[in-house]
Amino acid sequence: MIRRHIARKPLYSGIASREGRSAARSCSLDRESFSRPELSSALMTTAPHPGRPVGPDSSAQPVALLALDDTLTDRAAAFAAWAKEFAAAHSLPEQWLHDADAEHSGRRRDFFALAKTTYALPGTVEEHYTAFRRRTPQLVPHRPAVNAAIQALAAHGWQLAVVTNGDHDAQHAKLAAAGLADLLPTVVVSSDHGVRKPDPALFHAALARLGATTKEAWVIGDSLEADIAGGNRAGLRTLWLSHGRPHPGGPLPQHTADDIVEACAWLLAQER
Repeated sequence: MIRRHIARKPLYSGIASREGRSAARSCSLDRESFSRPELSSALMTTAPHPGRPVGPDSSAQPVALLALDDTLTDRAAAFAAWAKEFAAAHSLPEQWLHDADAEHSGRRRDFFALAKTTYALPGTVEEHYTAFRRRTPQLVPHRPAVNAAIQALAAHGWQLAVVTNGDHDAQHAKLAAAGLADLLPTVVVSSDHGVRKPDPALFHAALARLGATTKEAWVIGDSLEADIAGGNRAGLRTLWLSHGRPHPGGPLPQHTADDIVEACAWLLAQER
């Protein structure tokens, strides 16, 4: 039975309203291109790490290995846009799709099998699954504040790469829809390497592409298992994006921020 719940609010929904505020004094950037609200000290707790700190005494270029889904992009917003289209096309309740997604996220064929059984959908489960995988990357929203944050890192000499689990074409389509493809040309996708995060091999493949070492690199992502545990195992510093969630226990990051914009501001502030 599907449990009722309220559909998740898309991530970063408050960014636009916050862009005009003054940034935290320790993380202030050019206000015309990149501003953030005052950063919460509760979110900015850094654990000790033996690696070289990022700062003015650092001799090598710093590196950021960035997750994609729910880090650079907003999965909830893309799913909500798809659900609206699909519900209208098949005359079924939009909220039902959100409820089913909560039950079957990560098991998308089961999701469509349930939808087909419940609402007698035409077509096969595989046809709906294929159409979903093709359409949802196109619905990933473009968020200027995220793009500005990535541009700020690049402008300050950071080497950047995307490290993501998923299908090559779908993940690249998400980056294009978000307006990030040109900003992040180095993309390491699990389907191209035969391994998935948290396997350290995927992070090491990204470092090899950049010609970088573990001492220079941070892993930034929202998944404690895939990103934080994986980055820790790879010998990298890790920064968890909490999206307002308390840490549930398990893998510990060296630092926590609320979202990718806040994370980028914090990384740049360490150079001062």
